[in-house]
Amino acid sequence: MALYRRFLFVLTLFVLILAACTRPVLIGSDFLDDEKAFLNFSDTFDISYFVEETDSILEHSGNNVSKQLSIFLCGIVNEPVFGKVTAEIYAQPILPTIATELFGSTIDSVVLLLRYDTLGNYGSISEPITMEVYQMMELPDITKDYYSNQRFLTSPDLMGSVIMIPRPYDSVTVYANDTAIVAPHIRIPLQKQFMEEIIMNDTLLENLDSFLNHFNGLHIKMTNTENTMLGFNLLNAVSGLSIYYSFGDTIHEEFKLLFSPSFVKLVNMEHDYTGSMVGDALSPDPEIDYCFVQGLSGVTTKMMINNIQDLGNVIINQAEIEFYCTFPGMDNPALYPPCPFIISQYKTDTSLVNSMDVAVALFRSTGNYHSLTYETLFGGNLEKVEEGPPVIYKYNMKVTNQIKDIYDGKKENIIYFNPIDKGNMPNRSVLIGPGDPVYHPRLKIYYTGI
Repeated sequence: MALYRRFLFVLTLFVLILAACTRPVLIGSDFLDDEKAFLNFSDTFDISYFVEETDSILEHSGNNVSKQLSIFLCGIVNEPVFGKVTAEIYAQPILPTIATELFGSTIDSVVLLLRYDTLGNYGSISEPITMEVYQMMELPDITKDYYSNQRFLTSPDLMGSVIMIPRPYDSVTVYANDTAIVAPHIRIPLQKQFMEEIIMNDTLLENLDSFLNHFNGLHIKMTNTENTMLGFNLLNAVSGLSIYYSFGDTIHEEFKLLFSPSFVKLVNMEHDYTGSMVGDALSPDPEIDYCFVQGLSGVTTKMMINNIQDLGNVIINQAEIEFYCTFPGMDNPALYPPCPFIISQYKTDTSLVNSMDVAVALFRSTGNYHSLTYETLFGGNLEKVEEGPPVIYKYNMKVTNQIKDIYDGKKENIIYFNPIDKGNMPNRSVLIGPGDPVYHPRLKIYYTGI
């Protein structure tokens, strides 16, 4: 019996090996060059490209914390290629615990702390800016979904401001009870009257709902600039609203309100393309010279393949799309670096979502799109190919599953391209269009005839 089972195992293994050797090459992203040599290949597709505005992006989900932003952008950038973009923050600092220790104290000062996230830096960070803070007069509903076009009612009275040159890479020395060196952040002194009113009512210090009904949150914006965007990490331990207080002649103490993952934190994003290159591209006609993709809630480029069925009766083994990226003559590479990663997406009834190719790569790389695993499975990372001028970059993306679904009629014949983590990124890219004889986009499909 043991001999029979051993023979059956060997026979089964032989059949599996034989099947693996005779079946068509599997769909995947890790073909070797010699494997590709045995496949049919085409890159002569008739493709149209269109630039499209983004209505808005989801920033706060009432039932899914993972869909919230991780970088909170604030600033104004106005330039000739993509026009003007403005980003302003609404956020609720909350009591981390009951604050009865403040009852009866003297409020010495109140300071808003915003920890820099350097991935949000864009434009100039060497010129003076003004950061302003106002009090929200409307209480957000944390159970609702909020999008990037959301605004809340805000008091016109300024709570506090600071004029400064950003220092996102310099630590800050804080002089309190003890001198401390703290990670890079902005400190905005606020008027203390609102906190003095709060500590007069112990109910507000003991109950979070009562506190938020009285103090709805903060509206933070940048003024006195046309060329600076900064990113902040509100969930970092440095960020928050520090209340410095004392009792009589006793030593000063600090109580800190924090920004919580569960409560509303969002960025209102506005784009004005009037008079810009992108504004001229927002037409129903396909693009020839340039296409555009942008972070925040900016424009996207979509692609339509007009003759994919000309492949005939085939199995698509692998598909790649190759874009080149550059800077038009009026652009400034030093101030406006391109998107470090671009992904492919498709449209549902309500939004754009990542393609299966992107989703699989993110899953296999545990969400780390900087990893070699992600690069191998999908790609989309920025690569410099010509020093210039003008400098030329390239994005190469695996779009096998998406192209197969389009070929099989399972998905609409449109592929959208956007920066990864779009709402968290200020970057934008100028993609070279199909009219360029050298750097035009290329869809490359490897396939097996049936």
